[in-house]
Amino acid sequence: MPRLYKQRTATISPAAQNLAERLVESGYKVTSPRLSVLDAASDQRGSFTAADIERWLAIRERSPGAASIFRTLKLLAELGLLQRIHGIEECHRYTLSSGHAHRVVCTACGDLVEFDGCELAHLALQLEQQTGYRIQTHLLEFFGKCPRCFNQHIATN
Repeated sequence: MPRLYKQRTATISPAAQNLAERLVESGYKVTSPRLSVLDAASDQRGSFTAADIERWLAIRERSPGAASIFRTLKLLAELGLLQRIHGIEECHRYTLSSGHAHRVVCTACGDLVEFDGCELAHLALQLEQQTGYRIQTHLLEFFGKCPRCFNQHIATN
């Protein structure tokens, strides 16, 4: 393991350590900015934005700056360590990757629930036949308000 990773092992969460090991296995260095972003991402509940990571790090006086955060999030998503969630009215959100997943995302608080049951194989085959495309992957995300945010909205109106 790289020297920086070994030095900070005691100060980062086990989840961040796991992500750092996977980064090294993919051939990337574990720099201080990357390690900070890994630590912040592994501490998030549900989905999060780059701004959420920036705030988490700024509170702890560990922010490497917005550009480093964006670059690191992009790299982590490209490596499959994070999954990018397409937002409706805001920038993209991210979540720790759990492999192929479908989710329902709260538009108010960013909470998410993954659900089983990918019944899209037949549709993908039909689309291939209709379009000539070879479907490689797909995204399925639903957006709405979680029960807690919905109930808060009802209570305040």
